[in-house]
Amino acid sequence: MSTYRILLVDDERIIREAIARTVDWEGLGLQLIGTAADGLQAWEQIEALRPDIILTDIKMPRLDGLELIRRTKEQQPEARFAVLSGYDEFDLAVGAMSMGVKHYLLKPCDEQEIGRALGELVRELDETRRRDQLIVAARKADESRASEREPLLALLLEEPLAEDAAERLRLTLQLQRQTRLRLIFVQWEKITACQELRVREIAAAQSGPGRPLGLSAVAGNRLLAAVADAGLAEAVAAGSRLRDELQSRCPGLQLTMAVSDAGSVDELSQLYHDVQSYAALAFYLGAGGIATRELVEPQRARNAVPEAASGELIAAALRMGDMEGARYELAVFFQSLAAARNERHTSLSLCLQLLTILFKEVPVEELQGKIAKLLSLPTLGDIETYVASEMEQWGERFGETQRNKGTAIVLRMKRLIAYHLASEDLSLQWLSQQHMFMNAEYLGRLFRKETGEKFSQYLTRQRIETSKKLIATETESKMYEIAARSGFGGDQQYFGNVFKKYTGYSPLEYRKSLTERDH
Repeated sequence: MSTYRILLVDDERIIREAIARTVDWEGLGLQLIGTAADGLQAWEQIEALRPDIILTDIKMPRLDGLELIRRTKEQQPEARFAVLSGYDEFDLAVGAMSMGVKHYLLKPCDEQEIGRALGELVRELDETRRRDQLIVAARKADESRASEREPLLALLLEEPLAEDAAERLRLTLQLQRQTRLRLIFVQWEKITACQELRVREIAAAQSGPGRPLGLSAVAGNRLLAAVADAGLAEAVAAGSRLRDELQSRCPGLQLTMAVSDAGSVDELSQLYHDVQSYAALAFYLGAGGIATRELVEPQRARNAVPEAASGELIAAALRMGDMEGARYELAVFFQSLAAARNERHTSLSLCLQLLTILFKEVPVEELQGKIAKLLSLPTLGDIETYVASEMEQWGERFGETQRNKGTAIVLRMKRLIAYHLASEDLSLQWLSQQHMFMNAEYLGRLFRKETGEKFSQYLTRQRIETSKKLIATETESKMYEIAARSGFGGDQQYFGNVFKKYTGYSPLEYRKSLTERDH
């Protein structure tokens, strides 16, 4: 069994010493090379000792676990992490998972749980080591073609092309000087050693003068092929055939693919830069899609965030048992996300935020499983399908008890009221102009017909109920703060008058009555 080096990080001395003492490090194939009491001390040891595995707390002084993971991933991307966290730190754990950390242990945990997580990490490292050994062997066997592939390899390794590289490429592909090329770019995240060998075999079999790919090279987690230009459709078709064979011989391999514009051999570096930018947006295509310039043009508004990004409108619909409304708001969320064309990690973060709000009432372990599943999905469409399916199941389990019988329009009005309750701008007129795009008078009549209550009365009652909850739960908050958060703005006197009209108490009297009742 291989022996890997592990660093233990936790700011609680008792926990740190207990783990160091009770875990069977040798039996797991590990060597405990050090412990650290905070993130900064851990970072110094990581730089000096370069451990294979870091078992770390996530909430620590001086440098927290998230920043420790980020720094280590930049300097030592092959290092593996397992995270220790408490119930109230789950949002931080979600952040760690978004950086590729797969093992999350909830405190308090025993040595068996820790051992299982570390055992999985050891197996991952063993597989990586075996893969690397096979890859070294494959590269040695492939050296005879190295001079032919040098221009493409330089691009894959992101090195400048040598001055004579373009001419060598023309000679290899038997190209005329005016011939134009397209690049086919393939990328993957996880691959076994056997799969990488098959990828290399497929690329070699399809490459050469007169063959589908012309010339190809594989380096790291990328494959690059250069083909003589016969039009975009033909290049995409060649990419599709390559994709089908790769997935047929490497089941489970998730691929990101793109095809460049046409350009001369001298423009190869720019084509490579462009095709990588297309691939970065392949997340927005369906499964098996191949990205081209058409995906990024016309230019979309970048960094746009869906109004429902927090998930509150969808969660409000679920709380009221309004599944039609929840489905509508979910569709709006993903349509807005797809139109924004943000970078993949930004869209993933918004999807994680949505998931954690929708399912914040499920057990932590169940939510952890849902997050892991979401992060494993290759496209935005796959994520939407998964979240919609999970939402339907959640609605079936818990939605029926609070089903509202109002129309879909009134239900949407209620969701928007809940979402914008703290805003002083919230009114029937504002809602009709900014969100419903319907006549305000009609909306008012419809609301009263369905609920038996005027819109203004409903809005005021919701604000008073919100302020009562805040007074009861946030005993240190000032009344002007509660007034603002309940939608009454800065007019504390108006807030007090309305509150007394509805409850019979002033806000301070109400707080005092709660205190006396508790005692």
